[in-house]
Amino acid sequence: MAEALFPFDKKDIKQCRFEDMNLQVGQRVELQRIPPGINPRLFSVLIGYAPGESLLVRMPLLSNLPADLQEGDRLYLRVSSGTQAFGFATKVQRLCIVPFHYMHLAMPSEIQCVDIRHDQRFTVNILAEIKATGRDWQPTLMLDLAEGGSMVECAHTIGEPGTAVELRFSIPAGHAEQEVTLTLVGKVHKTETRHREDGLQAYRHGIEFAELSGNDALLMQNFLFRLMLDHHPRQEAN
Repeated sequence: MAEALFPFDKKDIKQCRFEDMNLQVGQRVELQRIPPGINPRLFSVLIGYAPGESLLVRMPLLSNLPADLQEGDRLYLRVSSGTQAFGFATKVQRLCIVPFHYMHLAMPSEIQCVDIRHDQRFTVNILAEIKATGRDWQPTLMLDLAEGGSMVECAHTIGEPGTAVELRFSIPAGHAEQEVTLTLVGKVHKTETRHREDGLQAYRHGIEFAELSGNDALLMQNFLFRLMLDHHPRQEAN
C-alpha cells in the first residue's frame, strides 16, 4: 500500500473501488500538494468527472486567491461520504480559466478508505454558548466533539441528565477564512462537578445531540473530517 493518507493504524485502512466513493457534484474535497508535510491543506468542490478519464474540481482558494497549483503537480485528494472517508493520490492534468477557474485531475489508481464511527470523539477547544429550555444562554467551552455529542465545561450547571438544551458554536466552512454557526438541540447525558486549577468550581456536561439532518449534518461531517485528519480520534464516548 502507498503512504497511509489518514491518521489511523494501517490495519484500519482498506482498499476500495472508485464507485464506492459515491461522489456527488458539489461535494467538498480536500487537496494537498505532495509532500503533505510542507504544504497546506486546500478545500474545494467537485464539479464533475468522466470515469476513466479525469475529475473536475474547482480551483481552491488560499487567502481568497486561486491557489498556486501548476499542471503536473502531484496531490492527495481526500473526501468524506457518509460513514467513510476516502483518499488517493492524483495529479493536475489541466488548468482551465473559462468559464471559471477549475482543474482536471487524473483518475486514481489506488483508493484508500477508513470507517468513521458515529461516536468517535475529537479533542477540541471551542468557545460556545449553551442554554437549557426556558433559560438564558451562558458561555461554555467544548472539550470534545463527535457527530453524536460533545463534552462541555460551564461555570454554572445546565441541569440534570435528561435536561433539554441547545448548543451554539461556530466552525470553519469551506475555506479557512469562512465560518458558519451551528445551533444544535440535544439533552444532558451526564453531569459532573470539578475544581479547576484556579480554585473555582466548574461543571462538565456530556451533551447528546438529536439526530442531525440536512445542511447541519453535512457541515458537521465536513468539520469532523478535518479534525480526523488533524488528530487521532479519541475512542471514548460521553
